[in-house]
Amino acid sequence: MRTGQLGDHVEILSGFAFKSDRFNDEGRGLPLVRIRDVKPARSQTYFDGDYDARFVLSDGDLLVGMDGEFNCARWAGGPALLNQRVCRVRSASQQLDEQYLFWFLPKALKDIEDRSNFVTVKHLSAKQINEIEIPLPPLHQQKRIAAILDQADELRRKRQRAINRLNQLGQAIFHETFGSIGGTDTAWTVKPLADLCDLVRGSSPRPQGDPRYFGGPVPRLMIADITRDGMYVTPRIDSLTEEGARRSRPMPAGGVVMAVSGAVGLPAILSVDACIHDGFVGFRDLHQSVLPEFFYWFLSVNREQNKSQGTGAIWVNLTTDQVKRFSVPVPPVSLQERFVKKMKEIASQNDLQIFSLNKFDRLFASLQHLAFQGEL
Repeated sequence: MRTGQLGDHVEILSGFAFKSDRFNDEGRGLPLVRIRDVKPARSQTYFDGDYDARFVLSDGDLLVGMDGEFNCARWAGGPALLNQRVCRVRSASQQLDEQYLFWFLPKALKDIEDRSNFVTVKHLSAKQINEIEIPLPPLHQQKRIAAILDQADELRRKRQRAINRLNQLGQAIFHETFGSIGGTDTAWTVKPLADLCDLVRGSSPRPQGDPRYFGGPVPRLMIADITRDGMYVTPRIDSLTEEGARRSRPMPAGGVVMAVSGAVGLPAILSVDACIHDGFVGFRDLHQSVLPEFFYWFLSVNREQNKSQGTGAIWVNLTTDQVKRFSVPVPPVSLQERFVKKMKEIASQNDLQIFSLNKFDRLFASLQHLAFQGEL
């Protein structure tokens, strides 16, 4: 199959360093797309100063985050401004279909990430994007491949929507059982989180990938594990040796954990003993007045509120001290038990949807591989 360098077929526009003293969250001016906004494809930050019209985005523009996870997504939030460390990538050639590029680019960026030896923060350059080799079948074949991947992705989205609806049902049952339970606005006794458990921050052996510490029998929880599994998580992506585990942070099966970077505020309950890295906190020795399942749903229902307390211009992060200050309502255990019983009745449906979604994710990855090897 014919290939070419991406730089010969695309136009890359790097974002502008807009002055932060004109940022606001009150809706003045245009939305400002920073690295943290690429993946959700929405922004809650606005810029009300002067700007060059070249940096105004439109719906459908393909964006790439140049730091961190090299996220790639289509913008869908109306006119917005392109901030520094984010770039817009557009097809500038009649030999390259825009939607074909959309499906190809994430895999190519992941390959760059996997090949690179990043010591601290991961940085991507426009030069690296330009040097990517892209398969270039005839245009009609590119459109056919893109259409197949569109259809496969829609199947994944349907499963994800079903999971979201079950999650919304869980939140509705939570509110029905406990009423208003956000922060101190509740009828129940409220205690600081630090009084209800031993809060620990995850830890990672250094250097990353050292065979003395990595690749052994001890499961190590990753963000992708909890976004894949939902409430009850089994680490499957990474592992540590016994020595690596001693340099990390162990958590027992049944323990509640929460992401404090990446998928900020997302909780899970460990199905097995595992270690957590510094992108998580663990809630050890949860007080007997708080059931783990209730605590999971409390964190889940209040995720956006908890996330809003985070800091960071590039990535949102929650500190251990911020989490310690969470206010946790403590309803009677008998009421928590009735809630948990209701949730178990719908948990099996959620498990089926997650199993189906994971199956479609594997199918989609297989289709992508075949598509860009010229075998689809």
